[in-house]
Amino acid sequence: MPTSTISTRHGQMAYLSIGHGRPFVLLHGNTMTAASQEKLARRFIDEYRVVCVDLLGHGRSARPLHLFSRDYFRLQGEAVADLLTGLFANEQVIVFGMSAGGVAALNAACHCQDRIAALVIDSSFSYIGVETLIAHREGMEYLSPSWEHYLRNQHGHDWWPQLKTGLLDTIGQLAETMDSVTPCLAAIRAPTLIFQGGQDPFSHESQGREMAMTIPNAKLIYDPEAGHILSWRDPGRFRNTVREFLHEQLVLWS
Repeated sequence: MPTSTISTRHGQMAYLSIGHGRPFVLLHGNTMTAASQEKLARRFIDEYRVVCVDLLGHGRSARPLHLFSRDYFRLQGEAVADLLTGLFANEQVIVFGMSAGGVAALNAACHCQDRIAALVIDSSFSYIGVETLIAHREGMEYLSPSWEHYLRNQHGHDWWPQLKTGLLDTIGQLAETMDSVTPCLAAIRAPTLIFQGGQDPFSHESQGREMAMTIPNAKLIYDPEAGHILSWRDPGRFRNTVREFLHEQLVLWS
């Protein structure tokens, strides 16, 4: 798929677009890219125009000088908000974010409430716990050679080592304080569907429950046996659950 770009306050963001219909924006997690989500995106193109975005520092998007800092998730949210406002000035958008992409989606929602029709959040977190840091470290350390090769090609051979180091430094800084990385949850107005696995090494199971209790119009889907990112574990079931939720919200959009 051809890549397009749009300007944000933190530089260019790259995105891919597939399908037709109501806009459905997909935000990947740390170390992934828009292109890596194409297979998942195709599960939604029967009803939606899916826009897969490269987060800042990933793929073909900008690499702001101070991205890898305690402001990492704030910057991501601001850039996503600018993208939504720039691409969809007169439309309401469904935004689906997984892991770190979910954090970016939640933060973006507070900058452009009128642009977001609904949020779908998969395996995200409102603070960085020790478990998140450990899971990131182990995930980087034990990448298979084939997956390492794939990600290096996705991000660029020179940038990939810097991305890994920068992300680990960032997660380490945030784990020291455990401050909220989603400070405006209570202000989010959009209906929000939250997926949380009980065996997620990146996010304690209580995080999904706490987010669902804080966001005024949120619904939690909890799977005690699931690990990180439920949309990958059982994509068919995930698609059906999301479809049912979004169709329920059509009354609110009409």
